[in-house]
Amino acid sequence: MYYTKKRRIKKKSIIVLIVIILMIILAVIGINLYKYYTSDEYKLGQAGYSEKEIADILKFDKKYITYATEHDYEDDFIPLLREKYFLWKNYDKYIKYIDDEYGNTKVDYSRVVSLVNVGANNEPYTHTKKTDMDKGYAILVNKYTSLPEKYAPDDIVEMSNWYAYPDNRIRKDVYDAFKEMSEAAKEEGYTLIVNSSYRSYDEQKEIYDDYESNRGKEYADKYAARPDFSEHQTGLSLDIFSPGANMSNFADTETFKWLSKNSYKFGFILRYPENKEDITGYSYEAWHYRYVGKELAKKVYDSDLTYDEYYAYYLDD
Repeated sequence: MYYTKKRRIKKKSIIVLIVIILMIILAVIGINLYKYYTSDEYKLGQAGYSEKEIADILKFDKKYITYATEHDYEDDFIPLLREKYFLWKNYDKYIKYIDDEYGNTKVDYSRVVSLVNVGANNEPYTHTKKTDMDKGYAILVNKYTSLPEKYAPDDIVEMSNWYAYPDNRIRKDVYDAFKEMSEAAKEEGYTLIVNSSYRSYDEQKEIYDDYESNRGKEYADKYAARPDFSEHQTGLSLDIFSPGANMSNFADTETFKWLSKNSYKFGFILRYPENKEDITGYSYEAWHYRYVGKELAKKVYDSDLTYDEYYAYYLDD
């Protein structure tokens, strides 16, 4: 009787142990299933993304993953996130621009990001805002970002005929920087001369109105800035040529090549580069240089971006 009772106790213990093990296994399976069905990976799969796309999305920041899990499949989502200058605040605008402009054609995502970031997905002089004057020499002025009404700098000085054609004025710090650059160019055999510089609100208005009255508003908006939207009104921009050169041939001169390689060292950037008309809003102007200060000019130069793009990504709050 003693041994029979002992065997029964032992058998009962084994059964209890088996039951506990089974419960643990079921609990582990249940927990794992819960984790899987509540995981980002599962949710992305339910949204329609492939295994490869899911692997790509899971490499991004959590806010992007959360968006993808909470929305239906979007075939533009991953290509946009891969763009170097992608800005999350502009995501809905990217999608709208793609839908409006591309339809079923192949999308140039880099172009989409660039255009939307600078506001060029809109018509010029629409959706405008005031520039942030607290940024000093880094202020942005273009067809979507304006100066304060009838803005006029208070540090404008006359430029000597040694450095400019008659009746040119510019902000003092810009003038000092240009003189430094001019002397450096001269040491290497190049002569720089300013053809156009600061323009007041009234002067810019007269130029724009003249274009508009003679050639129409569309033409005027293509080749001239409206007053308060003009780089020249900032007192930070110079049109620089070499003696004898003009708008049609300056880009072919050795002086221009020197400026292209060296102007940033003195705080200037080429404001309207070639093949960037859709970004800047202006045709290529090999002669138009904007002062932003040496440190920022070096960064813009190294980025190989237009100033509009650089500002949108790195400086816009």
